[in-house]
This record gives sequence, C-alpha cells and structure tokens, in this order.
Amino acid sequence: MQPERRKVVSNKANSKPIYEQKCPQCGAPLVFDPQLGKMKCEWCGCVTEVEQVAKTEPQIESKERDFVLETMEPLPIYNCVSCGAQVIAPAESGALTCPYCKNHIVLTEQFSGKIKPDGIIPFKIPPKKLQSSVREYYKNKKLLPKTFFSKSRLGPVTGIYVPFWLFDCDVSGSASYNASKPGKSYTVGDYYCMDTDHYQLDRTVSMQFANLAVDASKRIADDLMDTVQPYDFSELKPFDVQYLAGFVADRFDESARESQKRNDARVLRTGADVVSSLTTKGYYRVSNCDNSMKASVTRARYVLLPVYLLHVEFEKKQYEFAVNGQTGRVVGKLPDTKLGERIWYWKFFAAGFAAAAAAIAALVIL
Repeated sequence: MQPERRKVVSNKANSKPIYEQKCPQCGAPLVFDPQLGKMKCEWCGCVTEVEQVAKTEPQIESKERDFVLETMEPLPIYNCVSCGAQVIAPAESGALTCPYCKNHIVLTEQFSGKIKPDGIIPFKIPPKKLQSSVREYYKNKKLLPKTFFSKSRLGPVTGIYVPFWLFDCDVSGSASYNASKPGKSYTVGDYYCMDTDHYQLDRTVSMQFANLAVDASKRIADDLMDTVQPYDFSELKPFDVQYLAGFVADRFDESARESQKRNDARVLRTGADVVSSLTTKGYYRVSNCDNSMKASVTRARYVLLPVYLLHVEFEKKQYEFAVNGQTGRVVGKLPDTKLGERIWYWKFFAAGFAAAAAAIAALVIL
C-alpha cells in the first residue's frame, strides 16, 4: 500500500502550498527517520521507502536564484492541515512544526521552481544519540569548571536543514618567496664561519577545489557552520521534500554572489598555505614577497545539509552547540576557562609539591 501524498493550499488569500505525507495504515503524518533512512509513522510505526521524485525542472543558474531572492516577498501566514491553526512563519522557513498539534509542515513553495535545491544530504544521526555525543565532546576538556559536568542542562534540540552554497572553483596565478639556506661552514683563525645562501622562489599556481560549502543563512552563526564541516558529499541525494518531514528547514537568504565573497577569501587563504608549505619546505627565514593568486567559481549549487542546533544551560547562561547531522561532529563555544585554568594550576602545583616531598622523604630514609 502506497503512502498518500497531500499538497494542500493552506490559505486562499495567499495561495501558499503545504505538503504532508500520510501513513498508509493509520493516516497520521509520516516523518523521515535518520536511523532507518526511511519514512516512519510516529503513531503506528509503519515504515515506507522514500520515493525519489524525478527531476523534471531544468538546472537553475545561481544568478537566477540571486534575482529571485532579491524580488521575493515574505510568506507570513499558513493554515495547519491537521488542526486548522494559523501559523506565522519567517520568510526563510521551509519546514516547521505547528505549535498547537505538533504536526510537521513542509512549505513546498519555498523549495520549488527557481529556488528548488539541487541536492540534499539526509539526517543520519538520530536525535537520541545527541546528548551522549555532546557530553563526550566536553567531558575531556580538563580546563572547564568542574561543576559544568554536573550542573549543565541540555536544552531543546532542533534538527534543521541549513541552506548552503556548494562551490567548485579554480585558483590560478603566481607566488614568490624570499628564502635562505645554510651554506658551507669553516673556521678562520679563532672564528667559526658559515655562509648563507639566499633564494627567490617563484611558483606558477594552478589548483582546483570541489564541494566548498558556505552556509547561505544569515540567521545562523557562520563560525558554527564553518566548523561543523566536513560533509561526505558522495551521499548527496536529489532533493525530495519527504526528507524534510519531522525537521525544520530554511530557504537561503544569502545569495550566491554574497556567499562567493566568503568562499573566495577562504579558498585563497587555503591555496596560499598549500603553496607556501610545498614551496618553502627545507628553507628558513622565509618571507612572501608576492602573491597574485585569484579564485574563479566554475559551478555553484544550492543544497540543504543536516545540522542539529542545541543549547546547554550553565550558571544562567546559554552555550550554543551544533552537531553535524551526518557525521555526529560536535562544535560549540564552552564557558570561560579562567577558573578551570586556576584549578588546573593548583592541582599541578600540589602534585609537584607532593612528588618533591616524597623524593625528600626517600632520601631521608636512605
């Protein structure tokens, strides 16, 4: 028995389509289960396959998406299919949960036409594993205040498909370095002498980069989205709204043109580091005298990547963490470690004092 698909116009005035897939057994909404990789009913446990929707739309250029973004109007109000309540959604929201009946709502208009994603990596890590992963992340941080382990509380967890621009680009140009190496050594009378050889290292640069992910949401901290990577893009799948069921999803609100500036800066830094490490190995007193490398994007794709966002409360402060929904990688800001550093210092001092005392006692006994 095949699951029933529903595409319902929620509000005649606004004509905003809402997507909902029903369980073939009990009629309850289906959600995507990361552990099974399939659609699952939260009520009766029925499991069905994710049906890949064939791509019938042409490839959309990033510049066309930029134009759509600049001319789009907010999408303020939707009616929940299950309970009829009116839900106000931010303009960038593409999937959300009804605050009244907890039904999962997918706003199909946010992911269609010229703003349809080119691909998606589904969630792979189930929410029940997150608490242990986060605790595992910070338990080995020895400079943290000791009470952080006992008093911190894990807040609500949000599984969100974050919009990213995926860039392929070339880096080309040239780089030059001044460097030196020790030469011959010899003695002149009472003096020891050593020659120094000086070099100018000129290199022509040609590099290719693929799948450089830059988040396209202004509402989420860039540093979190940069450090929660990498993703395995061999698991990138054709976009299907069924993967969004049970999660929150955002549409991009930063154009490819804007994100490309961050991408170019990052790839040029990486390229410069790679060229420097390969060119100057074995030399010392190295200085960069010229760098004319440039980045050019060869392809830009719009994709949705899985991230869990959560907060840990400690001493009335909120600490934000992000978990890679594919790999389980945990990143986030931890409390100020000054107290932890003082504790660690006194423990180290006490341990050293105890060891010295024990050594003195052994000498006395001897």
